[in-house]
Amino acid sequence: MNQLTTPEYFDADFYATLIETIQDGVIVVHQGAIILANQGFVELIGTDKERIIGISILEKVAPEYQELVDQRYQSRLSGENPPNEYEIDVMHEQGHRLKVNIKVKTFTGRDGQVYEVCSLRDITEQVNLVTQLKASEREFKQIIHNLPGIYYRTDSQGHLIKASPYALKILGFTPEESLGKPLTFFYANPEERTETLEKILSNKGAPVAIETLMRCKDGSTMWVSTSAYARFDSEDNFLGVEGVSLNITEQKNLESELRDKAINDPLTRLKNRFGFMESLEKALQRAEARSSQVSLVYIDLDNFKEVNDKFGHSQGDIYLQEFAKRLNESFRASDVVGRLGGDEFVVLLGDDTLNESLKDLLWRLKDNMQRFYEIKSELLEFEYSYGIANYPENGGTAQELLDFADQQMYQAKKNG
Repeated sequence: MNQLTTPEYFDADFYATLIETIQDGVIVVHQGAIILANQGFVELIGTDKERIIGISILEKVAPEYQELVDQRYQSRLSGENPPNEYEIDVMHEQGHRLKVNIKVKTFTGRDGQVYEVCSLRDITEQVNLVTQLKASEREFKQIIHNLPGIYYRTDSQGHLIKASPYALKILGFTPEESLGKPLTFFYANPEERTETLEKILSNKGAPVAIETLMRCKDGSTMWVSTSAYARFDSEDNFLGVEGVSLNITEQKNLESELRDKAINDPLTRLKNRFGFMESLEKALQRAEARSSQVSLVYIDLDNFKEVNDKFGHSQGDIYLQEFAKRLNESFRASDVVGRLGGDEFVVLLGDDTLNESLKDLLWRLKDNMQRFYEIKSELLEFEYSYGIANYPENGGTAQELLDFADQQMYQAKKNG
C-alpha cells in the first residue's frame, strides 16, 4: 500500500488526469506564456485549449491588473517572494469580466527552467454579493439616518444598542446618554415593559403592534405606536428586540379630546349620561366580583325653569354651572358626579360607602347649597330634591338603580 502512494509510482498521465479533475482553473506558465491549461480554466474563460496554449497570460488579464501580474511574475523570476495569493479580474471570451482569486506556486523543472502553476477560482458571484450587501448596508444606514420615525434595537438583556438619530433627537438624549441603557429607562411607566416584552416574545419573531408612553429627557411624555419583533439566531437563541415607532402624541391627544367630549357635559364639565353610565357599569362589575355595595344619589334642581324664565337662558346656564360646582365640591374625589340632562344630576359614591358617610356628605351638600347665589342683585338659594339607591338591595343593573333613585327623588319632591 505504501508503495502505491509514493510519488515515483505516478507517471505524467496521472498528474495530467489529476489536474483535469480539479474544478478550479489551473494553468502552467513559462516565460509569461500559458503552456498548459485544464478544462476548469477553459470553461472559466469560455474558450478552447487550442486557443489558449502559447498565448501570454496577460492577454486574459483585465488591463488594469496586467502591470501587477507582470511585476509579481518578474519578482519571482528574480528570486523575490511577492504575495502568492491575490484577486484580479480576467476577461471572458465574450468580453465580460470575472473576478478571480489567484494562487501562484513557482517550481524549477528538470530542465532548470522556472515555471509557475496558477490556480484561479471564480469569486465573481461572492464579490457581487458582498458588494450588494455593502450597498444595502449603506442604504439601510442612510434610511435609518433619515427615517422620520424611531428605529431601535436591543440586545438580549433589553439594553439599547442601536437607535436612529431621529429617535434620540425626539426623546432629547445624546447617543452617550442612551446607548447601553435598559429600554425601561425610556418608558414613562417602566413596569409596562415586562408585559410588552411578553407580547413580543409570544409572537415568535412576527411583528407586534404596541402603544407606549415614553419619557423624554425634559420630563415630558410622548406616545408612540411601535411595530416590534423578537430577533433569534439560527439556533433559536433570543438576540433582542427590533422595532420602528411613530410619534402618535397628537393623535392620542385628539383621541383624548374626542373622548372627553363624548363622556363629559360641555356646560358643567361633569360626566354626561354616557360617561356616568360607563362609570356605574364598571362599579357594578367590581361590586359583583367583590360582593360589595354601590350607592348613588339622584338629584333634581328645583325651580330651574323659573330661573330661566326670569333671568334668561344665559344666566340659567351660569346658575347650572354654579350648582354643578357646589355639587362636585360636596362629594369626594373618589365619587363620580354627573349631569344626566337638563336639571337632573346624579352622584356615584365610592365602593362600600357607609350610611354614616353618606349622611355626612348630604349634610355637606346641604350647607354648600344654602349659601346664597346672586343674579342681577337678587339673592337665590339652590333648592333641590334627591333620592338614594343601593346595590344590590334596590336593583341589580345600572338602569334599575337609576329608576329606583329617580322614584325616591320624585317622592321626596312630592312630599315637599
